[in-house]
Amino acid sequence: MKIGDHVTIGEGSIVEAATIGSYVHIGKNCVIGRFAIIKDCCRIEDNTVIPPNTVVPSFSIYEGSPGMFVDELPECVQDLYEAKTKDYYAKFQSKDS
Repeated sequence: MKIGDHVTIGEGSIVEAATIGSYVHIGKNCVIGRFAIIKDCCRIEDNTVIPPNTVVPSFSIYEGSPGMFVDELPECVQDLYEAKTKDYYAKFQSKDS
């Protein structure tokens, strides 16, 4: 499994994907099937099931069971997800540093 940079995976999610690109948000209680490929800059909504061998194109929002394309993300999503993950990470840094 390969996971890119600035990826968040929600609580209770099961990920068996072959590849998750960078700048991806996977919601809570999702199932990402075996050998699925999630390209860069995607959002998988809560409780979504991505079937095995599915390819999720860049800038896509997927939702449902089975997961289906529901909308596109704007090109600025990369900057938004990067800021979000940096803020999330900052909360785990020591207060002494």
